[in-house]
Amino acid sequence: MTDERSDETEGKMELGHEPIPPYKTVFFIAITIGVLYLGLILFKTL
Repeated sequence: MTDERSDETEGKMELGHEPIPPYKTVFFIAITIGVLYLGLILFKTL
C-alpha cells in the first residue's frame, strides 16, 4: 500500500534566511537575567 505522489519534490526543501543580529543578543541577555533571577530566589530561600 505505498502510493507515490508525483507532485512531491525529491529531497528536502530548506528556506534559507539571513539572521538578524540584535535578536540573538537580546535572547542571551534575557536568558542571563532569568538565570540570575532564579539564582537570587534560590539564594534567598536558603
